[in-house]
Amino acid sequence: MNYFKLILLILSLALAACGDSEVNTNASGEAGPNGPSFSDEFFMVPAGPTSVQANVTESVPLGVLLYSKKTGEPAAGQNISYEIIGEAGQASLSARNGSTVEDGSASVSLRVGSEMNTIQVRADHPSANAIDFQVSVEALAVGSLKVNLVNTAPSIMDLYDIEVRVYKESEYSCDEFRPFLPQPQALYEEIAPTTATAPVFDNLGTSQEFIITAVARGDRSQVAAGACQDNINISADSINEYELLLQLIPLSPVGTYDVESFWDFTQALEDSGSIGATIVRVLNIFENPGRAIYDEIINLVELLVGGIISAGIDLFLSATGLDDSFANMINNFIAENEALSKIFRAGNDLREVVSNLQIHSQLTIGKLDSNYEFRGRDNWTGITLYWRWNCDENAPADCGAIPLVADANGEIADLGVLSSEWSGRVVAYNQLQIDSHTVSLRYGRLILYILNEFLLPELTNGNANSLTDAFAYWIGCPDLATNITGSDGEVCAFGACLTDTQIEGFCSSAVSTLFGFADLAIQNLEFDIGLRLGGEGTLVELDSDGFADLIEEGEFSGYIQNSEGGQSSPFTADFEGVRVGFDTQNL
Repeated sequence: MNYFKLILLILSLALAACGDSEVNTNASGEAGPNGPSFSDEFFMVPAGPTSVQANVTESVPLGVLLYSKKTGEPAAGQNISYEIIGEAGQASLSARNGSTVEDGSASVSLRVGSEMNTIQVRADHPSANAIDFQVSVEALAVGSLKVNLVNTAPSIMDLYDIEVRVYKESEYSCDEFRPFLPQPQALYEEIAPTTATAPVFDNLGTSQEFIITAVARGDRSQVAAGACQDNINISADSINEYELLLQLIPLSPVGTYDVESFWDFTQALEDSGSIGATIVRVLNIFENPGRAIYDEIINLVELLVGGIISAGIDLFLSATGLDDSFANMINNFIAENEALSKIFRAGNDLREVVSNLQIHSQLTIGKLDSNYEFRGRDNWTGITLYWRWNCDENAPADCGAIPLVADANGEIADLGVLSSEWSGRVVAYNQLQIDSHTVSLRYGRLILYILNEFLLPELTNGNANSLTDAFAYWIGCPDLATNITGSDGEVCAFGACLTDTQIEGFCSSAVSTLFGFADLAIQNLEFDIGLRLGGEGTLVELDSDGFADLIEEGEFSGYIQNSEGGQSSPFTADFEGVRVGFDTQNL
């Protein structure tokens, strides 16, 4: 049989030579790329017609047979190269090389694309003649595909600039679809501005199945959703409609973020039981020393005259005018004293300084499980407080900043290591949820540190290192007593009098009691304030890799727990984060 094929080939070549009007005088015996050569070991013939008609979007096999010139036997294990000669357009080869098998055959497929044209493909072997195929691409049996795009979560996010692609199922699969990676070359591609647009693709062949994919962008032009549908069949001369369901791809928050948060404890402290009451009393003393001294002196006056005056202390205070004027007199005295006026103004700042904290932290989110849940950790790396004592109205925002930075051991201003661990999850594509957890804050030490290291040195030019020393230095009880009693040295009513000496003693006792208490209270605030809080935020993705780059609109909310088991009114803290890496610290 093989010899018979060889004889037929020789006869066909001989007949072709006899029909030529010219004699080939090529001394080398070479007959061009498609002709045989004396030095060839093999000869190649097409395995079918060389002029082929192909339907648009389909594939056609191009096969050859290779034989030994010497024996006529099939040549197995030989490499046959294929290439498109001239303009390829959308056409491509399934492979650039094919290896002959036992019967000497080799084959590749030509994917003709959607353009109607003529394509030339050459099959070649280094020691055999070449074979050229002419493929005429025509719309033979075709239909159209209409893709109806559906946003499955329109309440969460609108979708835009939807890239819709059509592939042959023989060349691509939904298992290969990766929305965040560059998409491979498609048979057809169209961008729909929104889901209201339904792309239509014409001239799709009917003898094979197709795959449609879509990659949609979100409100910040990020890749936000994807879809893939296989087993798409086309009926001839009709519009075939398919629905493509676009699914939001939840963002991954995994990694480490630099976070800034702003905390306001003002109301929560007042409602937090004895611990908070101690801190608030200290703040009240410092904010309005005149009123505090007045209240303490009145307490001492009550002890002195309450049992003597039958009308009671209220009548005595009213008759002497102390109830209306005493606090004002003290504050006027303070206002006329330059040093005390300064501390009075500074006292108004102290509550805001220690109640409003800017927290710097490193927030780490661990690996996601199949439910998009994770473990997380928040390590405080610094606290910034603001005392805008020497800042004018046009000063920059960071004027008066008091930065407290963690040392090598992670401790901040003797407050210890401030850290928390918690669980959380991603829901609704980009919503970060942080479950309720606790943080311990040594708030008393923070107040003491700010007072001793910043406020008192500034306000006393370094002359006091405690509140007791500072106020005794500033107030001067003898001058205050004289200012209250006048030149006669006493104030009387109902036969009872208070002398300037008594008032001076009351003042000294009040200062010692009040500010001694303040010093002692602050120094003894070794307890931790227990913060219980949870949080949420919006993940923002900027570079379409599926990982969040920012955390925006973050908010912690919670309350202060006290030792009596009660809790304060709620507090909130706004926060934002910027990704700095992908290290999960083994979470």
